Amino acid sequence: MTKNNSKPESIPKTSYQVTSLEKALSVLDLLIEQDRALSITEISHRLGLGKGTVHRILSTLKVRRYVQQQNDTKLYSLGLRTLEIGTLARRDRFLRSIMAPFLRDLSAMCNETVNAAVLEYNEIHYIFRLESEEMLRISAPLGARFPAHCAATGKVMLSYHADDDIRRIYARRGALKKLTEHSVDSVDALIEEIEQIRISKVAIDDEETIAGVYCVAAPLVNAKGECVAAISISAPKNRVTKEKSVDFMKMVSKTAGQISESLCQLEPERLASTK
Repeated sequence: MTKNNSKPESIPKTSYQVTSLEKALSVLDLLIEQDRALSITEISHRLGLGKGTVHRILSTLKVRRYVQQQNDTKLYSLGLRTLEIGTLARRDRFLRSIMAPFLRDLSAMCNETVNAAVLEYNEIHYIFRLESEEMLRISAPLGARFPAHCAATGKVMLSYHADDDIRRIYARRGALKKLTEHSVDSVDALIEEIEQIRISKVAIDDEETIAGVYCVAAPLVNAKGECVAAISISAPKNRVTKEKSVDFMKMVSKTAGQISESLCQLEPERLASTK
């Protein structure tokens, strides 16, 4: 394979570009283009960046698994995270195709905003959303991210992790950031709540992520018993009575069970079709 020794094609400048992000992306672009491991010196020379800058960028990308460093040569190449991105996108499309009709039915039943999210380390990432038609409704863009320890979907997905894993995730100082006065702020308190979630298979966010917002969530489980996503109902807190909260929990649990059953039936066919 012939390698191109020129610099990556320049990208037109705009007033909205973030310089540090632009430099990091240029390093990733170079690694993709060259399709081989590179040294800090070579990256610095090809991109016209200082070695110190390149080293800081690579160190950050290494922690986030976008690049990896070979133990023997100390050269850098693309990491596992870059491979996972495409895989995760295909996973999300597959999940959306299965859950969409069920979530439309759930939306019609509860008349509130319905969501689906996946867990990415210590954050939830919304992959599906149907907003309520009420004048006062919960709205957040598709693809929005929130800390898992606050969100109902995040807590229900964390409940499928071992306690030791949860402690490792939140070992860093300040990892349990309080978004509201109701947010949990200690690992012990989080695990205590998660122990109850493991029993009930339902999690609640009572103004923990956003003040005035109430949310209930249930897990989507595959044939291996793994939690691959979670679905939720979100509503303004002042519309959620105790009785309605119980109804929402029943609705979201029933719908999650239906989606999980479909997932268990269709996933083997999907896997077989990719062989």
